[in-house]
Amino acid sequence: MADSYSSGSLGYNGSSPTWNVTSSGPWLLAFMLAAIILVTVCGNLLLIALVFAHRSLRCTSNCFLVSLFLSDLMVALVVMPPAMLNVLCGAWVLWPAFCPIWLCFDVMCCSASILNLCVISLDRYLFIISPLRYKQRMTPPRALLLVGAAWGLAALASFLPIEMKWHSLGHWSRQPAVPGPNEANISAYVDTLYPNSYFQLSPSGGLSFQCRLRVTLPFALVASVLTFFLPSIAICFTYCRILLAARRQAKRVAALSHPPYPHPSLGEPSRPPSSGAVGGLPQQDQDDCSQQEPQGSQNVPPSVNSERRLAHRHGRRALKASLTLGVLLGLFFSTWLPFFITNMAQAVCECVPLALFDAITWLGYCNSTMNPIIYPLFMRDFKRALGKLLPC
Repeated sequence: MADSYSSGSLGYNGSSPTWNVTSSGPWLLAFMLAAIILVTVCGNLLLIALVFAHRSLRCTSNCFLVSLFLSDLMVALVVMPPAMLNVLCGAWVLWPAFCPIWLCFDVMCCSASILNLCVISLDRYLFIISPLRYKQRMTPPRALLLVGAAWGLAALASFLPIEMKWHSLGHWSRQPAVPGPNEANISAYVDTLYPNSYFQLSPSGGLSFQCRLRVTLPFALVASVLTFFLPSIAICFTYCRILLAARRQAKRVAALSHPPYPHPSLGEPSRPPSSGAVGGLPQQDQDDCSQQEPQGSQNVPPSVNSERRLAHRHGRRALKASLTLGVLLGLFFSTWLPFFITNMAQAVCECVPLALFDAITWLGYCNSTMNPIIYPLFMRDFKRALGKLLPC
């Protein structure tokens, strides 16, 4: 995320790392990183276009998904390409003044993606605990307010502290490493072109600089708590409540399949399940945009068979909800938790190897690649829209 490495050189440091074009390794790495960027851009653009093109997808709940896809798209368009140059070239080959701007967008876009995931979990939680009052509670203005709050917090956690240089707090100082009689003049020029708040000398020596957000431990702790750990707690809480609701639903509908009392005869009136709900949950999928599936079929009498079919259908939905939440939480923590742990460790000792930190940073970026794949995979309306667009 923000603590990505990149280096820039004034042009006369022969020991700075360069890309060996005769080796197959850099080309393979370039292909992999370019593929990640391409998939992220195409996936998020496609889903944003689907929401605006299909009326069935234009609902309040999907407003949060559009915000998520937009933040992931910005990660792919603004953050990933310079990060790819960092890895491949080993030098900050772009304009030096662009370094702090890129760092700000890096923090903002990645934080917005995480906070949008938190807002989505909150939206699903509100729908689960009170499905009948959901539309009255989650109105379009309130949805836009939540989206704006997510982006506002992400911007405050990025542009304000980085531009104000709160991340360094004056603790970082550059060691003089410029030899020769003109050392003072060159050092003054270097400090102007490559301020030590955003650049540091490359370990290779000479005048090779890395564009890196070197943060102090207090800043790393505060930023990590605001943009990751607190949202993670909220995501875990809401998804666990959703999972418990799904399990309660499965237990209640199981009673329909195996009642503890004799089933009434066909001639006696039996009490059907409440309309549109089983176990306090609506029969439609969690996404309020989804249309309800056809209930029942021809030649099915209102007897034990129909209740067993109902129980089987909702049992599968409860299982699907459990698997879905497990996949979402697993992917979220497996991609972002290593970065924030490593970022805090780096603030303490600066002992994380360059290649390892690059790999962990790109693992976090890949969350923006997987979001447009995982979330619509479990939503019927998105699958229907994709099926119409891609009939194969």
